Amino acid sequence: MGVLGHVVGKYKILGALGEGGMGLVYEARHITLGSPAAIKVLLPQFTRDPLAVDRFFQEARAASAIRSPGITEVFDYGRLPDGQAYIAMELLRGEDLASLIARHRVLAPSLAQHIAHEMLAALNATHLVGVIHRDLKPDNVYLVRDAGAPGGVRVKLLDFGIAKLIDQATSEHTPRPKSRDNIILGTPAYMAPEQCKGASELDARTDLYAVGCILFEMLTGRPPFVAAGNGELLAMHIYEPPPRLANLAPHLPVELDALIARLLTKSPEDRIPSAAYALAALERVELPQLTGELPLAGAQLLTGAHIIATPVPTAPAPVEPERPSRMPLLVLGGALVIAIAAALVIGVFA
Repeated sequence: MGVLGHVVGKYKILGALGEGGMGLVYEARHITLGSPAAIKVLLPQFTRDPLAVDRFFQEARAASAIRSPGITEVFDYGRLPDGQAYIAMELLRGEDLASLIARHRVLAPSLAQHIAHEMLAALNATHLVGVIHRDLKPDNVYLVRDAGAPGGVRVKLLDFGIAKLIDQATSEHTPRPKSRDNIILGTPAYMAPEQCKGASELDARTDLYAVGCILFEMLTGRPPFVAAGNGELLAMHIYEPPPRLANLAPHLPVELDALIARLLTKSPEDRIPSAAYALAALERVELPQLTGELPLAGAQLLTGAHIIATPVPTAPAPVEPERPSRMPLLVLGGALVIAIAAALVIGVFA
């Protein structure tokens, strides 16, 4: 059914804003308070898929469990009269970090520190309520206008669609998250080694590895590992030592190099144990204070994982590819099986 003009929950749909891979996004207004909101409606073909609906509502449950200015607020979720699933959430203006990096390639160290600081603060609140994100990447880090924040910008972590409630497995009242066989969730450039291996048990340190990847990219213009295919990229996260910040940006403080190195350790046991710990370490890095207002491109409206206005066209600076890894990777189904065999490289990422 058409939703324009209809009331969804407590919100009246005013108009279409954009379309993502799994749903449509509408501008809405609270019928009594008049406050703006964004309504994400799952497409009919996904509404018929119980797993897709479960993941869609998981995003709402995960985000609503967190009380932090760095997390997009979820107001409500449910189903339309025709059965389509929807989420009502706050409407934001700003720009995603991926677009900012594409324009500038290397960010000023003080700006990168500020963005990482706010990411870690939001993650600390997230982890304290037993939620891990599992898909942190520059596309899911949004910069929104906030006069009260340094540089006039606040960082928001979005898209909790594959977030996992850490304590769900032991809860008698909350259903365990479901997953299909033969699927590994995440984005290869920012996935921790244990996630690349298809480990079923992940914790907060998985998110911290992704923060290390993003901070490294903000300061150097490229993620730690670059490869032609996803399989090769996953193998590099698992086996190859990450590059050191000191080798690519020797002018930056050694404390920053040491922090990123600890965030990118292969074993979770050797990694920085918590977002609070990483936050304290980052605050000890002495960099010039962030001053002035950060200019954001255009006036994009942001809702969840969707950019719902036309972004300003940008041409990202070319990135020097790393020497290709010689390590083979065989991805077999959802359980990632890595087989090293002479002259054989098969990379498949679902």
